[in-house]
Amino acid sequence: MALMFIDVDTQVDFVDPKGALYVPDSREILANIQRLLEVAGERRVTTISPMCAHVVNDPEFQQFPPHCIEGTPGQRRYFDELPRLPRRIWAPDAVVSVSDLVIELGHHYVAKKRTFPMFSNPWLGALRDHGAFRAADCVVFGVATDVCVRIDVLDLCAAGARVRLVPDAIAGIDEADSKRALQDMTAAGARLVATSDVIQSIERGTRFESVSR
Repeated sequence: MALMFIDVDTQVDFVDPKGALYVPDSREILANIQRLLEVAGERRVTTISPMCAHVVNDPEFQQFPPHCIEGTPGQRRYFDELPRLPRRIWAPDAVVSVSDLVIELGHHYVAKKRTFPMFSNPWLGALRDHGAFRAADCVVFGVATDVCVRIDVLDLCAAGARVRLVPDAIAGIDEADSKRALQDMTAAGARLVATSDVIQSIERGTRFESVSR
């Protein structure tokens, strides 16, 4: 399996200070996220963007304030035009057939979800069950470190993926919880790789094993 980017919940409600559930300091990581998404388009790196798509009175709003309600401006991806790749959108209630169990190189997939894990999206869940992420090289960035990023990294590691987490392109809600989340993710096998190292490796065509921690 070739390299793929996992762009977690980079949505207006999370990364814009005026958003409904702004993640502290996420504004500071936007430049790095933009660089990664631009490189994905330039180098045809397959990108998967799991994103929240809630409904009014969603059960999740018992834990968090209402956010990312489908169809609202806050639910949009902040860099909606990136990466510039052929795009397919998978609904949170999509019906998936056997012929759908493929990830095409150089494509961008938007996977909408009603709850935290990316694998709650039917297409992504079916791919995982089919073994599509086994031995895949996944570079993960986005928000929030201590919620969806943590869950997705742990799930990807459990699915057999080789996960590279980009610490200067993630932000968390709570500092202490985010620190524990980083410990959990690295203990599960995720390696930490800076944005600049990710980009240099892609541009040079080198393997991520040579990237410094």
